[in-house]
Amino acid sequence: MIVSLDELSIPAREVSPRIDRELRPFLAKALRIREDDILSWKILRRSIDARKKPDVRIIYRVRAELRTGLAPAGFQEAAEPRDIWIPPTAPPAGKRSGDPPLIVGAGPAGLFAALILSLAGRPPVVLERGRDVVRRKRDIGEFFRTRTPDPESNILFGEGGAGTWSDGKLHTRIRDPRIAFVLKTFVEAGAPEEILYFSHPHIGSDLLPDVIAGIRNKILALGGTFLWDTRAVALSVRGNRCTGVRLQSGETLGSDAVLAACGHSARDLILSMASQGASFCMKGFQTGVRIEHPQELIDRAQFGRPVPVPSLGAAEYALADSASEGGGIATFCMCPGGEIIPAVSEAERLRTNGMSLHARSGPFANSALVTTWPADSFATPEEAFRFLDSCEREIFLAGGSDYTCPAQRASDFLTEKTTAPRALENNSYRLGLVPERLDRLLPARLRTALRKAIPNFERKIPGFSSGILTGIETGVSSPVRFLRDPETLESGIRGLWIGGEGAGCAGGITSAAVDGIRLAESMLRTGC
Repeated sequence: MIVSLDELSIPAREVSPRIDRELRPFLAKALRIREDDILSWKILRRSIDARKKPDVRIIYRVRAELRTGLAPAGFQEAAEPRDIWIPPTAPPAGKRSGDPPLIVGAGPAGLFAALILSLAGRPPVVLERGRDVVRRKRDIGEFFRTRTPDPESNILFGEGGAGTWSDGKLHTRIRDPRIAFVLKTFVEAGAPEEILYFSHPHIGSDLLPDVIAGIRNKILALGGTFLWDTRAVALSVRGNRCTGVRLQSGETLGSDAVLAACGHSARDLILSMASQGASFCMKGFQTGVRIEHPQELIDRAQFGRPVPVPSLGAAEYALADSASEGGGIATFCMCPGGEIIPAVSEAERLRTNGMSLHARSGPFANSALVTTWPADSFATPEEAFRFLDSCEREIFLAGGSDYTCPAQRASDFLTEKTTAPRALENNSYRLGLVPERLDRLLPARLRTALRKAIPNFERKIPGFSSGILTGIETGVSSPVRFLRDPETLESGIRGLWIGGEGAGCAGGITSAAVDGIRLAESMLRTGC
């Protein structure tokens, strides 16, 4: 017999970090049976209930297989799970011969599209302006050593996309049966099995590069091809049909099926596709600033304990504040036990992001505080990107033009004064902080929203205003959305699909991966 327990509540302070593998006695007690009667169990979901801190509890939803003939009182046979998505595994009917599909970008959208096409017997050629994760990691290390960015291989560009060096968060608000396939693929490539059931799963930037390499190797085994250091600069278009991709080298690669899966930091390619006839509209997007606190402050506020609870790990938070004017503020990309990093892809520009390793055991917690710019804030993609470029340039100059980052205590931001240098000494930003007046440097819309939100966040998390505001966050989302045919998902140019974050159609690793899968399915339906 298989039964389902929808809410198995366990006090976090009384159990070990290995509790996920030690549920048998708790299941037996809940079912009122002997431990030996439980043959196996599967965790469907794990979340945290901290409403009655410090009595924080771990809440499980579990399916358990019991000894044959056993029927615990009050429990019925559990129904089989539904909405299981199965990827195509055979060549599409009517497949065209000729050049293989081209995928521009090896981020999550591009990688998962390539995997689906390869599983269906139509392996693509994946073009990536950056490098594989091994060389990319080396290039990132060289940037931290020399403060000289490589414009093609960095924290933003390269195999795996920008999310590879941003914690590897997998939480998403979308609901799609393909999500289970995405998570299962990550696990098969080496990710921890816990991502299948944690309510806020993440892999960590120490593990994710190897996981990404595992997915790439699977695509290669299925016949796919990867071309590194290969920068697409424009489409090849004849009439209203995409016939391939033009490269920075001057070469043109031909194909009658092209998927552009660049991230939203590839502003030059986004502008190029828009100018060549790909249908688009302006959309709302976010800018913000990173804030950092000691992790123990967040643990105390969220769990009622400054000392970490081993079974829980580092505490997270999610805050939001609406405002009638000047826009609201929400936290984004919260990194417990993490660090603030310079998300740099070109010289003389500086923006921040957050990163953490799988253990999330660092002494600091950070997140972005972002506000939304309405879709009508800028008339064209060029105007929006010029605004973002100017913000990044100003922050770079304010930090001293060497990727040192300007910073200010949140309390000093509110009182409009420069923070003393000693107050910025304890931080995670490896290239150093310098005191600066972010209350003057940040865009006016963001400043106005922060002044209202920070005091409200202080009431929710005591000590929040003691945090250090650092740099500017401009890589949250795209101001451009490419429009797609509701049936074929093609763009305004036939034979061209545009997806992922660069298309303005996804936000985060999981939703971008799902979008890539959907586009690959569409490409197969057209007989690519």
